[in-house]
Amino acid sequence: MSRMRIISLLLCAPALLASACQDYAYEEQPNTVVREKRKTFNASVAQEANILFVVDNSGSMAGEQAQLGQSFSTFRQVLDEKFGPGKYKISVITTAMESDNCPPCNDTIKQGCINETGENGRFQDRKGCIWDGGSCQPSPTSDQPTFDFIPDASCRVVDSTNQNCIYDSASYRGTVMVGTSGCGYERGLAAMRKALEPNMTGPGKYNSGFLDPQAVLTVAIISDEEDCGEVGDVDDLTPSQATICYYAAKGVGPMGENIYPGTSKPYALTPVQDYYDFLMRLKDGKTGMVKFAAIVGVKDKNNPDTTTIEYENATQTSQVRQTCTTPPPCSSTRGYCGAFPGTRYIELYKKFAASENGFLDTICQNDFHETLLKMATFIACPEYFGLDQEILDPALANLILNGKSVPKYTCTSKDPIIECQGLDDTTTCPSGTTCVETWKYCPYGTKPEKNANGPVTCVNEDPDTDYPGGKIGFADHYDPCTFITQGEINIELVYVPE
Repeated sequence: MSRMRIISLLLCAPALLASACQDYAYEEQPNTVVREKRKTFNASVAQEANILFVVDNSGSMAGEQAQLGQSFSTFRQVLDEKFGPGKYKISVITTAMESDNCPPCNDTIKQGCINETGENGRFQDRKGCIWDGGSCQPSPTSDQPTFDFIPDASCRVVDSTNQNCIYDSASYRGTVMVGTSGCGYERGLAAMRKALEPNMTGPGKYNSGFLDPQAVLTVAIISDEEDCGEVGDVDDLTPSQATICYYAAKGVGPMGENIYPGTSKPYALTPVQDYYDFLMRLKDGKTGMVKFAAIVGVKDKNNPDTTTIEYENATQTSQVRQTCTTPPPCSSTRGYCGAFPGTRYIELYKKFAASENGFLDTICQNDFHETLLKMATFIACPEYFGLDQEILDPALANLILNGKSVPKYTCTSKDPIIECQGLDDTTTCPSGTTCVETWKYCPYGTKPEKNANGPVTCVNEDPDTDYPGGKIGFADHYDPCTFITQGEINIELVYVPE
């Protein structure tokens, strides 16, 4: 006589909302293919997104801004596909905060100053472009290009109806083209916090209309320098100038000192933990409702701990060594083809990456298309799927996404996806690729970790009580979001008993 067992299972995405999980049951019967019974649910990926770009507007950033603008169409296409019209908002701020050494710009102070928007976390509503020869140009032809701006208050908060505010490829204008006259004391984290505080985002306030309670919030920092904490953390008026930000970020200066000679402030900046806590409070501490992306100076994005602040010499005003170099065709007479370590941004990335909600890439590149593609997918798609109960026997389970079966094994080529027969299959895959598990179940106490050009592996983690049944992760070459359209995904586990 046959037997039947009904087991309840809860499947959820990485903790977007409490309602993001769905109970369902499956039947286990001998000698049959058994499919779970459950409903399609929509909250396994973000259905709405608020995205804040924090763009460095100091003197060395013209080329990076141009690359960001020219690559924005890739970012936009993913948002349109994954979210749909009216489901996302984008705003832009700069890294500048007014201070003693960063006064408002005027007729005599035109560099290292605060523009007419007031900055200090205010959403930028100036559509800028690189101005040369009486017209806008796609890229700078010198280290210190001139920028031209057209004010447009409707561009403070951008959605699918006015995306050209961010960057218009026909005119080369957009709000991401924030110029290069900004403050050399980059305070991206302070500006981010200021931009998102209630006294800036509330009804009738300067940044109103951006934050939505149900939307996932993503903050993306684009900078070639270190974060300098809050105004007042360091003395702005020392001979070291903005390099003191690195001394304070490291906690020790080039001569081994802990305080700049002749001043009274120890080398210390507002803890990065404060900014993490602030962002999480905006979403009531719900993991997955806040994401953080850093496109900054990093030596090895796969090993971010290798990025450290190193001094050129042991003098009182020593400069900092660049941590990465932008390859040709980048050229500069001022050393702008490179970036300095963004250790504080990397630290904040690591805090979010612990729950798979951090994204990191190097700013030292000539083309941001691939980076923005990955970042948009990161915003729209979870890194793994969490389970309420353990998979009975992972070896017998097959996975289906929105009615499409996920091959158990595939070659490590991304386009096209090629199914192969197992780890010992050495004939199916193209040269330079191997046959690996497409997806992997990681039991409670472990989490999926992607490996470049290889399978996903399970690594130990502190027990995640949100997912007592473990997690399902995917190999680096396989994008489960291919099967996701505007927030909807139906996931099935099919068991084939031996």
